[in-house]
Amino acid sequence: MARLNLPYLNGLTTPAFHHEPLANGIPAGYVPLPEVGLTCLDICIGAGSRHEAPAEMGLAHFLEHMVFKGSRHLAEGEFDWRIETLGGTSNAATGLDHVHFQVSCPAPGVREALELLTELVLFPSFQHQAFALERLVVQEELNQSLDQPDEVAYQVLLKRACGSHHYGRPILGTAASLAALTVDAMGAFHGRHYGAGALAVVVSGAVVPQVFHDHLRCSPLNQLPPVPPVKGVGPQLHIQPGESHLKVKRLQCARLMAGWAMPPAGERTMVAGVDLATFLLAEGRCSWLIASLREHLAVMDELDMELIPLEAGSLLVLEASCAAHQLGKLEQLLPQCLTDWLSKPPQPEALERARHQMVNRIFFSLESPGGIAAQVGPSLLHGRPAPLAGQLLGLQAWTPATMHQQVMPLFHPQRAHWLSVLPSS
Repeated sequence: MARLNLPYLNGLTTPAFHHEPLANGIPAGYVPLPEVGLTCLDICIGAGSRHEAPAEMGLAHFLEHMVFKGSRHLAEGEFDWRIETLGGTSNAATGLDHVHFQVSCPAPGVREALELLTELVLFPSFQHQAFALERLVVQEELNQSLDQPDEVAYQVLLKRACGSHHYGRPILGTAASLAALTVDAMGAFHGRHYGAGALAVVVSGAVVPQVFHDHLRCSPLNQLPPVPPVKGVGPQLHIQPGESHLKVKRLQCARLMAGWAMPPAGERTMVAGVDLATFLLAEGRCSWLIASLREHLAVMDELDMELIPLEAGSLLVLEASCAAHQLGKLEQLLPQCLTDWLSKPPQPEALERARHQMVNRIFFSLESPGGIAAQVGPSLLHGRPAPLAGQLLGLQAWTPATMHQQVMPLFHPQRAHWLSVLPSS
């Protein structure tokens, strides 16, 4: 357990973290939580949408679906039946950088869960009939997202802000790209990315690290051949600064959105500083933007600012909602309010308030074995194993002066792409 020198932690500790590679180099991480009866197994693979070729848009997410349609030894539906018989649950998610496959179950069933999950993820069958039927499911998921006004606005912001960068492409793909995908293309993508060198395993909850590591040594993961190394992380994310406008059907209220490029996930201390700045700006009634624009000037209704840590450059997204007749004012006042914030260091008490809020959020995220496993996987995969206290240590590094010098300039309004969104009549 790691103990932190922050006065409001009151002796709280973060869980221990152990890691050890398999014979083929696959990193395996363990977060024992003795008081938890469940064990969570997470396989993190560097095969998110960023790794798709232009003709493969949507393939990473489609593949996530197809993995659950059976393998060389598991019929379609058999995996779910057996996991649920163990009293467990399964889940998967595709992001811009990674895809996660996760199983949680009572501790006695974890060895069988490992056998089932590795069989499913490493050896999918990709049957043509199942492929055709699942394509319809994925296409319907895309149609539903295109029917959600907020999702439409968000995807337009990413496209205009990120330009030709992979992070500006929709994870779900497009109707045309999904229609053009083939079983052979999916098999080739799986062969390029689902192997040693692009995969990490994390186990959290009721786990004895050395015992489970022996299970991994006997699993197919330990014999998995390496995949060709990815050359770097691709081009660094650069935002196309400027302003644009959009009208969206069925939007309930107007939006002012913005996107900034921030330091990549590997720069942990900088990412912690940027995250801390988002709390200074937009977390709670006392934060700078909410206090000024909602509580005092009443020109907006809600404000959200989210940092998405990414390998080729993190993405910061702001979204402020307001009445349509207030959008013009908000377009002027929000950038000006940001500029005013940049003019001097934050007050020490404001920085401590934000730091305390972040500590609470971090500890809340450490309450779930599944949340811990998903959080640890990417860092372990990219050769950055660190105690879970690392986020907290990153917060301790920042003072008002260093925040003002190194972090706050990254939030300059002219570094962002601004998108004004109005309901379509």
